Amino acid sequence: MSAALAHHLIVPFASASSAGCQQAVQQLNLIHLPALLDRLQAEPVWECDEYSYSTPHEHKLAEALAWPQDLRLDGQMPWAAHTARLLGVATKLPIAWGLVTLCHWQIHADHVTMAHPAELALKPEEAHSLCESMQPWFAEEGLHLVELPVDKSGIVQWLAHGRMLENLRTASLDRVCGRNVESWMPTSTRATTSPTAARAAPLQRLQSEMQMLLYTHPVNERRMAHNELPVNSFWVSGAGILPTEVPVLPEAEDALQPHLLRQLATAAQREDWQAWLTAWNWLDDAVFAPLLQRHKEGKLQRLRITLCSERRALTWNAAPVSLFQKAGRALRPSRAATILKAL
Repeated sequence: MSAALAHHLIVPFASASSAGCQQAVQQLNLIHLPALLDRLQAEPVWECDEYSYSTPHEHKLAEALAWPQDLRLDGQMPWAAHTARLLGVATKLPIAWGLVTLCHWQIHADHVTMAHPAELALKPEEAHSLCESMQPWFAEEGLHLVELPVDKSGIVQWLAHGRMLENLRTASLDRVCGRNVESWMPTSTRATTSPTAARAAPLQRLQSEMQMLLYTHPVNERRMAHNELPVNSFWVSGAGILPTEVPVLPEAEDALQPHLLRQLATAAQREDWQAWLTAWNWLDDAVFAPLLQRHKEGKLQRLRITLCSERRALTWNAAPVSLFQKAGRALRPSRAATILKAL
């Protein structure tokens, strides 16, 4: 990150309410982040329901991007259209986009959970073969797929655009990983008295069709022969339209540039708390130590840091701190466990 820019760092999965995470927090020995936060001014806690469709870090990122309120509604933040604009694949006309993630649904006696998409570890040639097979079915529903490079962790996501993705309330992938998908199925935002229409029936039909197609797909047959998880469904998130007049990044000269630091996400979603501790230590040394040094040297006057859990966000701002506040903090220096337990 350039020292010349003003930054807003947003850290998802900084903590979680699970017993495993709370035990891990007690082992966390962060040095630089607590010292840096002691030099900043805390803002009021931001809260939402942990079963909301959008996560606290999405709300805070949308706020940092200065999106208007109508683009920051729960489950209606157009992240896919934002990505399409960033990648230069968006059309000149404002159309609805969605992010399609290939996934494995684990069928249980009374519910269905989504395995973390990284567990698929798909190869680029597998992803391309699946896209070629699925594209005609999406096209029949008026959806066009745009392939994206396979994530280094093996997560496969594509962009899709079409009218079906208008007026949809879709849950963040970060909400659904490892959990019962029933709680976060896409719904229509149009007023309706029909339960079927409310559950975004066309999209559900497409999911059912793709489950049948994928069941006997050659890619899955090869994967199962090698004891690898098959791809048996997909998840749509970030659906909606991003108006052309809304900039992709803050344009004001004094705007803070947002950075989403996702190093903790996968470990937290997999409840691998040892890996989560390792990722936290890396952030403390690689990100927050240099920022602390620059702040001490007076070279970083504008900074915001937001730590997020599944239901809360805590933000610290580089606002002036009174002598009284400095003295109090010197007597009671922050500890990582105290900070993260507040999440």
